[in-house]
Amino acid sequence: MKLEFIIGLTQHRFLGYVLAPYLIQNSSSFYTINTLVKMHGIKTYQYRFLPHELELVRLIENYSDEKLARKFSRSANVSAFYNNLKQDYFLKQVTPYIEKIIFSCAGILMREDVRVFKKDAKYANLYDEDIIKVNRSFSQVVFHFERNSEGTRYRLQIFQDGKELSLLNKNAIVVTTNPCILAYQGQLFIFNGIDAKKLTPFFSKEYVPISKAVEDKYYNSFVLNMVRRHKVVANGFKVIENNTTKQACLTLEPDLQYEPTLVLRFNYGDEVFLPNSVRKVAVKLEKEGGDYVFYKIRRDTEWEHSIINFLESIGLEENNGYYTPKGIQLLERGNALYLLINWLSDNKSKLLGKGVGVNQANLGKKYFTDKQELRIELNNKVSDWFDIYAVVHFGEYDIPFIKLKKYILNDIREFELPNGEIAILPEEWFSRYKEFIRFGKAFGKYLKFSKYHFPILKNRVKGFDRNFIRGFEEINNLNSAEVSIPANVKAKLRAYQEEGVRWMFQLHKNDFGGCLADDMGLGKTLQTLTLLLKLKRAKRGIGTDNTNSPGQLSMFGPEEGGGGGIQPASLIVVPTSLIHNWENEVKKFTPSLKVFKYAGAKRKKVDGLGKIINYYDIVLTTYGTVRNDLGLLAGLRFFYLILDESQNIKNPSSKIYKAVKSLKAGHRLVLTGTPIENSLIDLWSQVNFLNDGLLGNLAFFRQYYVTPVERHNDPVVQEKLRLMIRPFILRRTKEQVAKDLPPLMEQVRYCSMAEGQLRIYEREKSIIRNAVLENIEKEGLGKSSFVVLQGLTKLRQLANHPSMVEKDTEHDSGKFDEIYKSLQNLMAEKHKVLIFSSFVKHLELIRKKIEEEGWVYSLLTGQTTNRGEVIRQFQETPENRIFLISLKAGGVGLNLTEADYVFIIDPWWNPAAENQAVNRAHRIGQDKHVFVYRFITENSIEEKIQQLKERKSTLADKFINSNNPFKSISKEEIMGLLE
Repeated sequence: MKLEFIIGLTQHRFLGYVLAPYLIQNSSSFYTINTLVKMHGIKTYQYRFLPHELELVRLIENYSDEKLARKFSRSANVSAFYNNLKQDYFLKQVTPYIEKIIFSCAGILMREDVRVFKKDAKYANLYDEDIIKVNRSFSQVVFHFERNSEGTRYRLQIFQDGKELSLLNKNAIVVTTNPCILAYQGQLFIFNGIDAKKLTPFFSKEYVPISKAVEDKYYNSFVLNMVRRHKVVANGFKVIENNTTKQACLTLEPDLQYEPTLVLRFNYGDEVFLPNSVRKVAVKLEKEGGDYVFYKIRRDTEWEHSIINFLESIGLEENNGYYTPKGIQLLERGNALYLLINWLSDNKSKLLGKGVGVNQANLGKKYFTDKQELRIELNNKVSDWFDIYAVVHFGEYDIPFIKLKKYILNDIREFELPNGEIAILPEEWFSRYKEFIRFGKAFGKYLKFSKYHFPILKNRVKGFDRNFIRGFEEINNLNSAEVSIPANVKAKLRAYQEEGVRWMFQLHKNDFGGCLADDMGLGKTLQTLTLLLKLKRAKRGIGTDNTNSPGQLSMFGPEEGGGGGIQPASLIVVPTSLIHNWENEVKKFTPSLKVFKYAGAKRKKVDGLGKIINYYDIVLTTYGTVRNDLGLLAGLRFFYLILDESQNIKNPSSKIYKAVKSLKAGHRLVLTGTPIENSLIDLWSQVNFLNDGLLGNLAFFRQYYVTPVERHNDPVVQEKLRLMIRPFILRRTKEQVAKDLPPLMEQVRYCSMAEGQLRIYEREKSIIRNAVLENIEKEGLGKSSFVVLQGLTKLRQLANHPSMVEKDTEHDSGKFDEIYKSLQNLMAEKHKVLIFSSFVKHLELIRKKIEEEGWVYSLLTGQTTNRGEVIRQFQETPENRIFLISLKAGGVGLNLTEADYVFIIDPWWNPAAENQAVNRAHRIGQDKHVFVYRFITENSIEEKIQQLKERKSTLADKFINSNNPFKSISKEEIMGLLE
């Protein structure tokens, strides 16, 4: 049995003509209806429905009796629904709903091959003559109006695919009213935008007359609407189409929520259309004398689409009819307005070239939307200073960039032009030129910059001397510069040491100071002496007095072609404890350099030092000597001024900083393993000594660098600072260069407190917190250090083990248990471990447990008298696998490379002491991997101190990659530790 899916045009007893889906089968001369198709049984039919057939069934199901009853009444009873249905409600609510569905079905029927039959409700059979042909295109209507002295009459012409058809005295069925669908002479005529009320009068008459008395009202309403919506043929009056100019316009204005936006409008003469307006035609009626004239404007959608596509191509996107650059929704109102104005400034020439006008309205201010252009010119190309002339072109106005300095530095975007318009400075200028203008010194219309600031200028200013650029780039490109190592240096420099010498030499050539910040033990002294040996001049005279004289210093190395002038000695300032080490290093590595030691009680007095320094290559002195003999030393000129352990000048308000800053030399160099110990101020002091003004004055540096980095952890400022100092600081760690040093792996082991331990800790913490707060409020923070330290120490001990405070307590310790478990594993696997603690009492607790287990161990504290024997036993006895060491006793003189594990069982805030402990096992010559475990009690003073330490020590890691001692803490931080 072959079934066919069809649509029947049938008459519902209440609803009138509707469409219904059927399955039929061919019975030779007629068709038999198999079933009315319903959605709920769709899978039970012996028929495979096509997608469009299923869509028709789904649509028609929406006006089934049951669904209409549920949708338009509170009752699901169909009979009650129809009995209670009011005619007015039916016509206004139900009928439009059904007709909308039928019209959607008609659209499918126009596209798909589904046969339509006229179905009489009384019969179950269908015949070929019942077939209704569905026209594949919409039927067209032309309205004819004829006006004469007596009045106006109008008639209709209906066309289907170019063929005219008449409705007069024909039996046409109105299937839907609005839009109109007619079943007529075996065809289904579908109209778009025409309601049946305009067609039905012509079922019985040829035309409709309009009397002269109502003519004016008729033309201003019905005729006006017909001219707007349909094709009209006019006799006796005029319809004039599209005789006006058109222009697109973007207007900057607030939207309904007062957010700034761009509104696109299409202007056709006086008529204005928004892009998303459904109105496609505008009609205006004018009465000229006694004649009616309709001016009809039809939108040029192709032209409008080309404008919209153009706007999207230059970065705008549409949202609810408004146009904005991408990403503006994420901005606050003020910044959104600035973005729009800058976008208009950047794209205005493109907009005008495309014929798109630019306006602004309802903003409260008149904004400048023309092109802004910044031009920067380098006035002099090679000097210790660069003169930069920068000017901004705002249309007809040329404004020196220096006038924008306060705006750029204070993030003020609005700048008033001489004509009162407000120019919005581009956001890019603030990020790109803030550093530029911040370091520039104003001289008239020029900005002067030190040569140190070339990293800031190089990507912003063109025209620098190529040799200067090349020399600057070679400073950090350590492999590019060919710098020979002196043959008479008595050492074989490692590759990284040769790189260090090349770097310092490039700094020398370009008259820059530098900071060699290698890890301790990597040979900073050797690299420095090699540089001085390379720069040593052949001729030297003892008769010349090298006291300070007026005029600029002139000191050149042999590579610089400086002529025959005397090269004075280099002054090297070191801590007192290192002066003998420097003397020995010179004798060992560079014996050809003559050294004069100016330190101690027997140092030579004023009379001869000015002459002596012209005979020697190096004058060695101490920080204390510089401070005490500043009057003499400040009157001399040196070739190099070199500071070893330069963290000694980290305090810019100290006497020693001011003293070394006042000394005079042609070149400067500092050596340190920890350029940042506490704060970025440490870095500023040393950099400012090297290259005066590189980081601005101290107040400037605090405002623009210290506060953003230390308080707000600003990554942008961090990166800017890093880029500024990078050419002048060279830092290599042991991990980077000591290839025979095995990898070091570190891990933090967090330990939970035992229940009893936690109760005691919380009780004592509350008592200590109240006592500390009371003491600080009474005595002040400075006089409360003992109380604070006493309280913190007690909490540390409780975090380790309650018995360290309460001798007879029976409470356990979570950390102690964790240490014991770890030791059990290590002993089982025959590893050796160093256990470091700040508290001998803590070591004694572990010792007792070790003895209970029968493990062999060594113990080293301040009371140990046979120190050497204890160390030897651990190193040489395989069974001795545990070495208990107090941090103070184990700080120096230990080389314990037999150990491959290190336990730091009560970490505190001194990373230097901990690093020393780690280095007992982690030494050059170690042939095992070293594992370091730091045991920290969770939610205790230990964990809080570690967090505070990490925050403060990351400063150095970001800029120098150095470990740092713990910085002094504030009252708020102290109370935070006791929370």
